[in-house]
Amino acid sequence: MTLGVFDVIDQMTGYQTAATLTAAARLGVFDLLADQSLTWEQTAADLATDPLATRALLDALVGLELVVLDADSRYQAAPVATRLGGGGDLRLIAEKEAFFAKVWLDLESSIRSGRPHLSPWHSRLRTDPAQARQFLEALVVLARETGPDLAALAGIGPETRVADLGGGLGSYAIPLAMAGADVTLVDLPLVAAWAAEVVADAAPEVAERIAVLGVDLLDEGSATAVGSGFDVVLLSHLLHDLTDADARTVLGAAFSIARPDGTVVVFELPGDPPGAFGPTFDLMMRVETPGAARRVQELADLMVGAGLTDVAEVPGANRPHGVLAGRVPA
Repeated sequence: MTLGVFDVIDQMTGYQTAATLTAAARLGVFDLLADQSLTWEQTAADLATDPLATRALLDALVGLELVVLDADSRYQAAPVATRLGGGGDLRLIAEKEAFFAKVWLDLESSIRSGRPHLSPWHSRLRTDPAQARQFLEALVVLARETGPDLAALAGIGPETRVADLGGGLGSYAIPLAMAGADVTLVDLPLVAAWAAEVVADAAPEVAERIAVLGVDLLDEGSATAVGSGFDVVLLSHLLHDLTDADARTVLGAAFSIARPDGTVVVFELPGDPPGAFGPTFDLMMRVETPGAARRVQELADLMVGAGLTDVAEVPGANRPHGVLAGRVPA
């Protein structure tokens, strides 16, 4: 099908959908209409918003299928939209994307200069820890809703010793522990402290299988602090935040802590075409981080450069996911 002018216009105005959804969430529309149906006049009165602007917002949400309009001209939130309410998990993702949308407006300069707009992750943790934690909580939701079953893909089962490097708030450490693995989650000290809180809230039989370590993997000697002899070392959505030099450092640490004949697993969203998702995710990394959404061959080359052998994609991980595994020589 040939792309038409109105298709291009739809692409240019895509930001409007995101802004409509986020504004409705912040105004409390989805909270108000979660368990009741109201007219637009009643909705505006309850939210203390302009009546006609509220009507336009509600009708736009009906068009987006986030709100349902009944025969009595009353509006009610669709079931999935209730997750955009104040305590909803999808609200975390909406706020994450609203934060990053600001820097996307100057994507052009990042492409010209090759430099991101956001401060490094270490700095953002220090200057805005609340936003940083909200970002990590959104990643947990994304992993739960869209992530692959890494335990099945990587052959991780009962009593497998796993080091989850850059494990965040346990997006994959907790599912792996649920599969019976013994997991050591490693992240920066502040993130590790948050992760320990999340792990403590898990079921006892899961929490007891997860150890949390606060370690900066870019520090010299960090691998010693993590330990050694792991059957599987997992780097999930970590390398795309890093420069090539830092990615080599982390992969070197992964290589050193795995047992001989152990496995290093890299889980990324590769930047390969065809389609727009991979290249767009690559643009996202370049405007937000010093890293990149590397293509599969580029990831494989980094892994081979770290000393891993038999590097290949793991069967069963369909795009946009890319899971690569390499073996530590015996």
